[in-house]
Amino acid sequence: MRTPRLYAPPPLTSGSEILPDPESTHYLRHVLRLADDHPVILFDGLGHEYDARIRTPSKGRTGLAVGTVRQQVERESGLKVWLYLSLARSTKMDWIIEKATELGVAGIQPVTTHRSAVPARQERQDARLRHWNALARSACAQCGRSWVPPCHPPLTWPAFLHLPTQPGARFVLTPDAPHGFGLGPIRGQSVHLLVGPEGGFEEKELGAVLDLGYEPVRLGPRILRSETAPLAALAVLQALWGDLNDPPTPRPEPA
Repeated sequence: MRTPRLYAPPPLTSGSEILPDPESTHYLRHVLRLADDHPVILFDGLGHEYDARIRTPSKGRTGLAVGTVRQQVERESGLKVWLYLSLARSTKMDWIIEKATELGVAGIQPVTTHRSAVPARQERQDARLRHWNALARSACAQCGRSWVPPCHPPLTWPAFLHLPTQPGARFVLTPDAPHGFGLGPIRGQSVHLLVGPEGGFEEKELGAVLDLGYEPVRLGPRILRSETAPLAALAVLQALWGDLNDPPTPRPEPA
């Protein structure tokens, strides 16, 4: 079987021993049914991986003996895609966060648009944010990433419009756009991708982001669901300019 990968919060130190969280312990002992001394790979979410071994240090608790740092294998895309996503209902958000992480997203910023799902109360928002970041860590463990993309608290629409301008290409998905991706070069190695809610952006919302320099693009002739569109767009971007096309297609720089 493939050596299991687990997230362990930094700092990790070679020669130390850590106690995994209850969910990881259940996964190792009761799902995979692994015994002491079985190898495990730990990653800290900051780009480092460590060899480790299962131990039972005391009182029957499962521990992990941290070994040496592994030679780093680059699994991050050279194309950094920052996803700005209209806040969706819980199961759809979970699906998007998990699959976007597998597709190499650099970070996820939910935004509340006019047609977004209603934001939860603050205490519920805090719990959802912890849940989203846990989903991202779990997806990284599965797909082999060692950097965990951050999931940020939802921004109001005015706050999103006043974000500092970051370098890179900016795209907004809209079915009425005249073309799709890939008609010309992109600026640098970063993409800021904005995806709207079910029912799409209001006209004034779309006008505001076009004023900010977002380029409207579409994903073919069909209307995709709000949980399908961001993942399809990420796959297209990674295939055109990222690492789904191996080796990646060279990106010509603008004159």
